[in-house]
Amino acid sequence: FYFDNTSVKREGEPVMLINRKNFLKYLSTLFLGIHSRGIGRILPLNSDNSRMEFGWTTCLTYETADRRLSFDYYNNLLEEMKANGMSRLLVMMASHGYFSPKNHGIAWPVRNKKLTYQVDKNAVNSHEESEFFSRVITRAKELNIKILIEIKYLGMIGIEKGYPGVEFLRTKKGNIIHTIRPEASDYERRAIESLHICCDSPQAHLYMKDKISDVLTRYQNLDGIVLEHPSYSGSPCYCQWSRARIKKDTGKDIEQLNHNELLEWKSRRIKDTLVDLKKLTKSINPHFEFGFYSGFSPSDGNIAAFQQDRGHNTETLKEVGLDFVMPYCEGRHKEHETQEIERVIDYLDPLNFYLHTTIRRDSPHNYKLPPKGPDYIKNIIRWGKQYHKINSRFKGMTFFNEVNIPQENRDAVYLSIKE
Repeated sequence: FYFDNTSVKREGEPVMLINRKNFLKYLSTLFLGIHSRGIGRILPLNSDNSRMEFGWTTCLTYETADRRLSFDYYNNLLEEMKANGMSRLLVMMASHGYFSPKNHGIAWPVRNKKLTYQVDKNAVNSHEESEFFSRVITRAKELNIKILIEIKYLGMIGIEKGYPGVEFLRTKKGNIIHTIRPEASDYERRAIESLHICCDSPQAHLYMKDKISDVLTRYQNLDGIVLEHPSYSGSPCYCQWSRARIKKDTGKDIEQLNHNELLEWKSRRIKDTLVDLKKLTKSINPHFEFGFYSGFSPSDGNIAAFQQDRGHNTETLKEVGLDFVMPYCEGRHKEHETQEIERVIDYLDPLNFYLHTTIRRDSPHNYKLPPKGPDYIKNIIRWGKQYHKINSRFKGMTFFNEVNIPQENRDAVYLSIKE
């Protein structure tokens, strides 16, 4: 793969040249910024002491099929990470059966009775007598590896039993936004139907607060949490709560809003939702990091439109006070992948970020992506190391999904980190 190393600079930001070493380092960025279209803008440099963090994004159950992960699995993984220069582990705490048919539900022993309907009873960690993730956290601390969890603003089969009246993102006709294929099994249909909860629904947001509170009060020694979603679809949500909320906030019906008014409303709602969840998170442990998945380049290249249609306007995300965001790097753009991810990074300025880097060869059920091999991995990490030197917001790369990659991909990650 060819990787495009276009560079950028924030407008009006002076470059500080203090000594010969920094001057030479500055000159090197000029060469890194050269592109076939000319010399790009120059980013604020990372300091000599700013070490790039590498790590895995993995899971307790997602894509494990019949495997039942235990403390031994994670202990071996943490020791392997330490030996290969990794310092950050992000763990998914639940699975969604639409993407991982043999794994569905919450994978820790919940204390809130309203959440019990969604527990994955096949998960080893979901039972008090076999809970092991607390030991994983302790082991990570011993090895000086940061450990965070991922929680999705999504529902699962059983959510309506604990949270009656919960609402989902809906089209103008009242259907859920996700199309269900006619040949889908009953299990798959129910998994899809429970997926996209609407943040305007009081029951949906209560569910998310309950879920986050339950997991974080149990695992208070974590380093933080990353949310994936809340998000609107590319179209407006016409559920009863969104319609009522729009009327309350704007004094207009949804049909009366012009496009820009609707985008502005979406961004405010996502911001307010995230602020509320951040407040909850910090009340449990003020030292928790609070991150958010956001940032994507769609096939048409209109990053701003894609982000804002979902309520992820950078200006309002800044107001949340996020510790970092995690843009998606999934290999969709082939030879233009790094050029596109740099455009996403520009859009997210001035937010700090860790790059969610998909390196799977085999895609999960219902989520097709181009396959990745060692050459792709080596090149994307080589680009990341160079880009980190010239962008002070770039904190590191996390590689997804650790439990579902071939050994050659794993080896390529470790070898590239050490180069």
